[in-house]
Amino acid sequence: MADRATRKKLITVERRTQILKAATDVFTRKGFAAATIPEIARGAGMAVGTIYLYYPNKRELFIAVIKNLIITAPLLDLIYRIPRENIAVVFGQIMQNRLDLIQSEEMSRMPALMGEVLRDPELKALWVERFFKPLFTQFESLYRAMQPPDEPHRVEPAVAVRAVGGLILGFLMIKLLEGESGPLSDLPQEKVAADMADFMLHGMMSGSIQAPKQEEKQ
Repeated sequence: MADRATRKKLITVERRTQILKAATDVFTRKGFAAATIPEIARGAGMAVGTIYLYYPNKRELFIAVIKNLIITAPLLDLIYRIPRENIAVVFGQIMQNRLDLIQSEEMSRMPALMGEVLRDPELKALWVERFFKPLFTQFESLYRAMQPPDEPHRVEPAVAVRAVGGLILGFLMIKLLEGESGPLSDLPQEKVAADMADFMLHGMMSGSIQAPKQEEKQ
């Protein structure tokens, strides 16, 4: 039988899940400004005061909803495996995870939700503080851990992680916009994920540039 601490933890996880599910539905249908905490509480089947025990205000709850949709538990597990396992394999699995995400029902909610973030300066600032800074700080630490200790970084960690993040985000956006009419739809998803991982790790010109031959002396 679970002890008291374990039961309390399980209840907390269950309530957060209920709140986020109800909030996702309300925010998607009504937008940030028109949504209310009482409406979200009704959808979650709990008192308004319970919502505030977990999220101090509507903005914090809104950011939590987006994070919950994007940063899934399987993705976090893959991220923390980066320093310990074959980097090419893990990057391929990360790309596969993201490709699966854009094909999921949850992804259809993202354009409307992210539009709200871009329109509201306070939401945007909170999004950067709660999402971007912690995520990129973690990735910078992982990037440093992957580098040999006696070699200087060829690319600054802050530049490297943002370049990779932008590459993944842009790639997924293009694939989402092209849909079934795009050339990637004819390729196995595993091949797409593996090629993206290879591109991120080795670059466009890897293996394609040869040193110029020296002219023979007469």
